[in-house]
Amino acid sequence: MAIALSGGLFCLSVVFMFFGRGSSIYARLPHQENWAASRRERAKNIKCNPKITEPIPLAPKILSNGTAEFDPTVIILSFDGFRAEYLNRGLTPNMLSVGANGIHVEYMQPSFPTLTFPNHYTIVTGLYPSSHGIVANTFYDPDLGDDFNYGIPAKSWNPKWWGGEPLWETAVNQNQRSGVIMWPGGEVTKDVRPTYHIRYKSGVAAQEKLQSVLGWLDKPREERPTVIAAYINEVDSTGHDFGPEGKRTQKAIGEVDSALGVFLQGLRERNLDKVVNLVLVSDHGMSYVNNARCIYYDDYLDTSDLLFEESLYPHLGVWTKDAKKLNEIYRTLKRAQRKDNLPFQVYRREDLPARFHYNHNNRIPPVIAVANPGYVLTRRDMGLAAAGMHGWDPAAEEMHAILMASGPSFPNQGPEKLQAIENVELYEIVARAVGLHVKEGATDGVRNGFVSQPC
Repeated sequence: MAIALSGGLFCLSVVFMFFGRGSSIYARLPHQENWAASRRERAKNIKCNPKITEPIPLAPKILSNGTAEFDPTVIILSFDGFRAEYLNRGLTPNMLSVGANGIHVEYMQPSFPTLTFPNHYTIVTGLYPSSHGIVANTFYDPDLGDDFNYGIPAKSWNPKWWGGEPLWETAVNQNQRSGVIMWPGGEVTKDVRPTYHIRYKSGVAAQEKLQSVLGWLDKPREERPTVIAAYINEVDSTGHDFGPEGKRTQKAIGEVDSALGVFLQGLRERNLDKVVNLVLVSDHGMSYVNNARCIYYDDYLDTSDLLFEESLYPHLGVWTKDAKKLNEIYRTLKRAQRKDNLPFQVYRREDLPARFHYNHNNRIPPVIAVANPGYVLTRRDMGLAAAGMHGWDPAAEEMHAILMASGPSFPNQGPEKLQAIENVELYEIVARAVGLHVKEGATDGVRNGFVSQPC
């Protein structure tokens, strides 16, 4: 069976669109190829036509907590690097309570590459990275002759990089208010900004961010945001430093769950736990790595030939100073992989697996090597400065993310977990929960609900 946001079947038709830099949602990034796959054609891949039961209401009515009226409201909390398996460790009673009171998806599959910036922006736009333009945490754009680096705000917050329309922009465009706390993309200076915004600052604890959310909910109705997105990073940071099995990572998991518990208590004290919608997500998982699993690509390549290296351990993307060198580099990596039976795959951009949805943007490197899960690609002079990493194939279990939700738009569906979904599906589900209109073909998703049983 399926649970939908309105009475329609989720096996809908859908059109792929590409989006411009800070422009309308039907503009596309100027360097992207214009491809004509339709939403209807993509939906053919869904082989079932499930019966719809217990519809989730579109734009539920105005609710009251006993002292104030509340417009339909959704709060999205993202726990960076929180892999789905962490929920099985007995450390997260508060997170699990959200799923128990609403819906708990088996896992949410991230988009490739399973990195922070591409996936956070996918969650709030419903677009694959190749569509919204943030194709990695660092990348090169040959048309702009410039490179993007998430760690350099002067570069990364320029609107030229960011396509699509994030949820907070959709809300403002449709006369609602939005609030963003440190979410990647929230600081981009487009024409339309979130109503409230807290800039990224390292070291801010989860509990402080969640108190800011409660502060926004305490505002008068005419000032209160109806779409709120907050980014929480502790689990990802410790996962990198100590690995997914490390004691410090275990502690961080428990600490963010405790912070969530304080937040949930704050909602209950305000009689809001059944008034506002709460959605818990993560951008990707985390996998253990060590020096024994390093593949040193400079043992095979002359790195002086490279113009730009998108080297993120799990995958390597290269641009060459001389375009004629690309075929040589591809053949060299391919030959090394076969000769030494190395645990990675090499692709030309156009030959990447279709399920990656990662070959329709000129920002994607023309040659890409993708390591097998648990292995990393690095240079001898870089080594490996982490115990945990992400970026691999989204289908790898260690990369699976979380998705739970509760509130008036996400009524309890019983103890069974719902079927996994891709993170491109979340934008429309969340938008409809607060009455935002999503134009046909505005996202890369094909569903508007959840599937509770296999077809």
